Amino acid sequence: MTPNMPALIVALLFLLCPPCLAEEVVAVPGPEPSTVQGGVPPSYDEYYKNYEEFVRVVKLIQEKYVKDIKLPELFQGAYRGMLEGLDPYSQFFGPEELEELKVETEGKFGGLGIEVIVRDGVLYVISPILDSPAFRAGVMVGDRIIKIEGTSTENMSLRDAVRRLRGEPNTGVTITVVHQGETQPVDIVIVRDIIQVHCIRGARIVDEEAKIGYMALISFQDNTLEEMDKALNELMGKGMKALILDLRFNPGGLLNMAVAVSDRFLSQGVIVSTKGREEEQNQVYLATENGTYSDLPLVILINNGSASAAEIVAGAIQDYKRGLIVGTRTFGKGSVQSLIGVEEEHCALKLTTALYYTPSGKSIDHIGIEPDVKVELTPAETKALHEYLSKVNITSQTGERLPQEDTFVDLQLHRAIEIIKEGKFSLYLLSSVEAIHKSPLLKNVNPGH
Repeated sequence: MTPNMPALIVALLFLLCPPCLAEEVVAVPGPEPSTVQGGVPPSYDEYYKNYEEFVRVVKLIQEKYVKDIKLPELFQGAYRGMLEGLDPYSQFFGPEELEELKVETEGKFGGLGIEVIVRDGVLYVISPILDSPAFRAGVMVGDRIIKIEGTSTENMSLRDAVRRLRGEPNTGVTITVVHQGETQPVDIVIVRDIIQVHCIRGARIVDEEAKIGYMALISFQDNTLEEMDKALNELMGKGMKALILDLRFNPGGLLNMAVAVSDRFLSQGVIVSTKGREEEQNQVYLATENGTYSDLPLVILINNGSASAAEIVAGAIQDYKRGLIVGTRTFGKGSVQSLIGVEEEHCALKLTTALYYTPSGKSIDHIGIEPDVKVELTPAETKALHEYLSKVNITSQTGERLPQEDTFVDLQLHRAIEIIKEGKFSLYLLSSVEAIHKSPLLKNVNPGH
């Protein structure tokens, strides 16, 4: 029996405007009726009219649809549609998805090891995790996934795509992809595995003569700073005099870890700021002097697989001219998502609540960060780099020598080493004073180099 209209409207008022509780770092209150629709308070007649239309749609579906659909199922579908219509990152999580999210954030889960996004109805790969099943199978940054097990992904929701890609370890899935720069689709068979995300890979001295250290930062998780400090101390013990920090294929992670990593190379000043509609979302994150490697020459490698938290680090280092950015333009994800509990936290919204800005006040959302020194790669070179990095990261931990170590040239890494060794490092960096004068956020700040 369909509920009567007044009762259903009262239920909708509670379901669609619940009190919201934040998970983790950022506290996000639920919206009051007087603060929605761009700050213009709508009348209750407007609310009633729109909810009334919603109720009519619900009743028509229940009365006319070929199958019997329960109200909770209809409502959850409506929530998903609302969130997916906002941007590629906002999502609704039911109880099962919340449990999956918890497993994922702990850094260990069953799947392929790729970060994906839906843009304009197309499923794209942001970045495969190094050493993951997808990485080893040849999935690359910028790939368009057009089919999963033969089912078209056109206009498929992100939630549905992730559900189809994940599964029990040792089970296979076939995805059809179109590599960037190519037109012909290819089928890739991938065997799912437990995905365990490690933060630091491949830490080593890459040039003994100049004592240039290198390490790849794979993701920003709870233990990122601890792992990075350990690797830096080991490299320092080997006499490291300059560092190349590799953020290529790093899809991002926790905001607080991006701030902590940046803080290791900046002694003071704004690292990143966030701005949203709510006052609580307007935050400024500052560098501190403690633990800063202020005198260590720094080069950061980036590419279009560098996103989110990786872009925060690269943007802060670039704005202060603290180091040199080498590679290709980053992905351009400059928004902050908050997890907001709903219905006693059995469900949740992952909602875009703010944009982040580099120290100079620049938003890179959908724009990305341009390197100081551009080193472009062809699709074939990018694929070869994928394969090489995977093997480097595995063998560097065992001390084994790579068979192709003398033949493969990482062009972007080679360029970074070349710049440091030629003594032209400072020539590529503009005056810090010039950077400081570009933005009020940077005034009275010593970049620390």
